[in-house]
Amino acid sequence: MNVTSHTSNHNPEDGAAHESHEAVNPWDIDAPSPQLIENPIDFLFVEHNRQRQAANILHLVADGEVNEAGVKKLIDFLETDFAVHVADEELCFFPLLLQNCPPEDNIDKLIERLADEHKKDEGTVAGMTSVLESVLAGEKLSGKVSRTVRGFAEHILQHLALENAVLLPIARARLNKKSLQALSDMMKERRI
Repeated sequence: MNVTSHTSNHNPEDGAAHESHEAVNPWDIDAPSPQLIENPIDFLFVEHNRQRQAANILHLVADGEVNEAGVKKLIDFLETDFAVHVADEELCFFPLLLQNCPPEDNIDKLIERLADEHKKDEGTVAGMTSVLESVLAGEKLSGKVSRTVRGFAEHILQHLALENAVLLPIARARLNKKSLQALSDMMKERRI
């Protein structure tokens, strides 16, 4: 098991990366700027990037690397932020898209597929956090568990690719100012 330690170039005070010559910490998950929620589509995109960072950490763990702070941050992210993001999409974003998209967008089938993936993810996340806790306890992953961790990371990346390439551009084209404000307000309420 490789134990790595990296210094972060992330400033927790302002949520922004320092402009420096330091390498990006592969074990970090950036905090979103609270003001970004005023632009909910941009906020969702940033949340997707955070999930991509989580998937990258899962890849590192699957490769047998461990960074205690990074794994703890990943567990916290999966148990809190990931769940809140899924709720944002399921309870707010997807319904608004269904209300605002014409039938020719064929958005209903895509949303159904993404919602099904979210349901499967709920059970997988619980298993992943258990695996990550065992890694923190010093256990080495078996080949099968390592493949499962890597598979979940790949699933996250594929899911995000579909949402970023198809869903978010449709949302930018179809959601009007009133819908975007409603989405922003609902997302804010979930974070109070």
